[in-house]
Amino acid sequence: MNAVRSRRPPTGRIAPAPEQATPPTPGAGALSEREALVTAAEAALQQRERALEQRELAVQTREELANEQALRRIHTETQLREANEHLVLASLRAQTKTEAAETATAQMSFLAEHDFLTGLPNRSLLLDRLAQSITLARRHGTKIALMYLDLDHFKEINDSLGHPAGDQLLQSTAQRLQTCVRNSDTVSRLGGDEFVLLLSDIDTAQDTILTAEKLIASMAAPHAIAGHQLHVTLSIGISLFPDDGQDVDSMLKNADTAMYHAKRSGRNRYQLFAPTMNFRQAERRSGTPSERAPPL
Repeated sequence: MNAVRSRRPPTGRIAPAPEQATPPTPGAGALSEREALVTAAEAALQQRERALEQRELAVQTREELANEQALRRIHTETQLREANEHLVLASLRAQTKTEAAETATAQMSFLAEHDFLTGLPNRSLLLDRLAQSITLARRHGTKIALMYLDLDHFKEINDSLGHPAGDQLLQSTAQRLQTCVRNSDTVSRLGGDEFVLLLSDIDTAQDTILTAEKLIASMAAPHAIAGHQLHVTLSIGISLFPDDGQDVDSMLKNADTAMYHAKRSGRNRYQLFAPTMNFRQAERRSGTPSERAPPL
């Protein structure tokens, strides 16, 4: 029987060692996948950066728009304020011009109706007020009085002290006359040293006499003029409506006639008009010079 032969290698020979398995190397597919991931990550990062830039750009754009709108609003407000200021200034200038025109008109109207020296109503305004007073007195059945006043010896004062002193005396006289009458009455200067008082709505002739006495007493106090104490008296003629005249001309003429009668009777007195006072007409026919001073 054959013996079982062992499988031992032949003598003198070494059997080779079994080969160990080596790990597999990454393939091309795995590398491409990682690169794709990196690329995608970079692309996502770039996309986020672009989105961030767009947001920053949008914020900047909004800020610029807000600033532009703010500037426009400020500019508009500035224009509106300037326009309003110009409008206000134009309105003020227009108002100033209007007021200046109204003031000038009022001054011209005042100068047309008032005496430049004393500020009293002149002949024109006196005649207008006298006509109105006659109309009202005729309507209501009341009386009015017209007082014609002349300063005694005024020409001598004017000639000796000069016209400036005469003007001051006239101004002083005007002030005193105004203190002797009511606010409803009119004190006017016709020219020179002639003044006329219109007393509206009187009851009797006695009321006029009391006023005349008050005027004479007021003038008795000396006037301090140009370093002098001047004593001046008045001659007063009085006419009444409706007793002595029915219209403006007759009232003024008869008061003037009565005043001349007061002068001829000694001055410093008053005289009520009477129909028998016709000396002025005779004086004009004879050519006797008047004592009245010429206008200044």
